[in-house]
Amino acid sequence: MANNFCKEELLKLAAMAGLSLDENEVKQFEGEIKAIIENIDALENVTLSEELATARLENVFREDVVIESDADAILAQAPQTQDRYFVVPKILDEK
Repeated sequence: MANNFCKEELLKLAAMAGLSLDENEVKQFEGEIKAIIENIDALENVTLSEELATARLENVFREDVVIESDADAILAQAPQTQDRYFVVPKILDEK
């Protein structure tokens, strides 16, 4: 696949991105993009052991379980509360 990438494709991508490249940049980016594509092609040849391949098929999430909690005890630990809510510092400016 890397051998199929050519200068014309790079110039087309640059034009779509609104970039103008000089000849040195074209040579540099063409080499870098070819190297990236070669690395991606190499990933296609990676084989995973059966153990790793099947590990991703298992559900690793726990079941949702409703548990009772003591909201008053939790709120009592907060530095500041108001009307049964936590009060936290403002981090965003309104504009």
